[in-house]
Amino acid sequence: MTSPDIRIHQLVILLVIFLLGGQCESTLTVQQTQLKLLYYTASDGGSHHLTSTKIAAALVRNRHDVTFLLSDSCTKWRNASGADMFRFAVHRSLYTAEERERNLRGMSRHALRGELRGAVNAMKFLLRLRYSAEYQGHRELFNFLWSECDSLLGDNATIHSLREESFDLLIGDDLSDCQPLLAEMLGIKFVLVSGTGITPSKASWHGIPNHPAYIPERQAGLTDTMSLPQRILNTCRYVVIGLARRVALWRFEDLQRKYNLSPEKRMAEMLAQAQLLLFYGDFGLEFARPLQPNTVMLASPMLGLPSNEKISVEQHTFLDDANEGVVLFTLGSHVKEVESAQAQMFANGLAKLKQRVIWHFPGSVTHLHIGNNTKVVQWMPQQEIMAHRNTKALLSHGGLNGMYEAAWYGLPMVGIPLFGDHFDNMEQAVAKGMALQLDIATLTEDALYDTVTRVIEDPRYRERAQHISRLLRDDPVIPSEKAAHWIAHVGKYGGEHLRPRAADLSWIQYHLLDVYVSLAAILFGVLGVLLLGCKGILWLACHNRRQQKTKIN
Repeated sequence: MTSPDIRIHQLVILLVIFLLGGQCESTLTVQQTQLKLLYYTASDGGSHHLTSTKIAAALVRNRHDVTFLLSDSCTKWRNASGADMFRFAVHRSLYTAEERERNLRGMSRHALRGELRGAVNAMKFLLRLRYSAEYQGHRELFNFLWSECDSLLGDNATIHSLREESFDLLIGDDLSDCQPLLAEMLGIKFVLVSGTGITPSKASWHGIPNHPAYIPERQAGLTDTMSLPQRILNTCRYVVIGLARRVALWRFEDLQRKYNLSPEKRMAEMLAQAQLLLFYGDFGLEFARPLQPNTVMLASPMLGLPSNEKISVEQHTFLDDANEGVVLFTLGSHVKEVESAQAQMFANGLAKLKQRVIWHFPGSVTHLHIGNNTKVVQWMPQQEIMAHRNTKALLSHGGLNGMYEAAWYGLPMVGIPLFGDHFDNMEQAVAKGMALQLDIATLTEDALYDTVTRVIEDPRYRERAQHISRLLRDDPVIPSEKAAHWIAHVGKYGGEHLRPRAADLSWIQYHLLDVYVSLAAILFGVLGVLLLGCKGILWLACHNRRQQKTKIN
């Protein structure tokens, strides 16, 4: 008979074997599912790349391999903080780093003059950029994304090197329509990441439901509650901007034919092949709308992450001693120069505030008269300053990351939108009750002072911001980890089980126009047959009656 001690010893051995086996199986599973991912931002050297690195870092933490594809006109990210966790590939460009920087500065100058305010002004600016002799020197700005795509696809050495890597998936910023062409050339699937939210005219390409009755088109200045005239205006915008975006794809279709990348397809069809769509945004600030299974909404990937950045001693003292509070002012990383009169207007308006002001501006301010309450800094740890107990409000251009960071920390906002999605971001923040908005074209120092003072002193704005903060923080998974999970899911299993068939339907099929025409044809056919039958019966009746009269006569 076996003693109890021996039985216990055997059970312990079996348990150890079981645990080790489970551990080995788990290790094997990790090895089998490790992915090689290519990440191509393409668009700029600013916030789009920074947010992409947060998603990429989450993928690396989950033991996936990430390679960033950079243009040789913007290779600074190879030396950035945390770059050692990624690999890098570089393709040649028609632009130099100086030309790229000049493009960005040119865009900032036009935006600060109010030339990109609203869809109509932006369209006028693009037309002038394309055809006016006045803008001859800036014409490369119009062709930038197309030229970068052409340079990449034509860089045979880089494309050959990327093919040799045998990547599992391409992750691409949707600001560039080059992503499906690159994926086709490499023979891999692709995922699109949008740092500007859901654009209705683009969403229809992916089968995402749109409705102009309650989903406003970009830069329409509308919310999800519209009157009849607003719905008419929004519907017209849907048509016009949808056509304009189709026209904008023509040049990429030229690249399709040039490099023989499924030239039989339209570019909209190529974009619709995306396995997954990641959109920055959260319904705490976004207007509620329907989505598809392959569409994932996530707030800014900058949120919820531990940070090693520290507030400098000088800035910390400035914050701690601010008895009336602090206003954080930034117009984004692209704005490196402001015309003297406009910069002085900002300085004068800020100087009137009783709060202290930290002004993030990488340009020179030696020619300005800065108020005693204002501290101009070249760099600052933005989220750490937002989290400080004395910070009262954010004054900014309305970039999506800054808006969500302010919401995360429960700070009310004053927005001065400059271009692109800034206008829509601020419309949402204003509609949600956490912000006020100013017009860069008509801004004065008094308006700046009055609006910032109002958003601080009226408690409703802070209460709404704190409510939205609670909504954002209630998600159990931080945005970067959510993005990494879904990218890995599609990388391992593909995305066809999530992708709606609506993305493969033509506009006519999606809106059932062919069905309605067919039903109308059948209905008219049946009515026609019935009408002919009735006419035939009447003719026979009349004919028989005439014959009878003839016989009687």
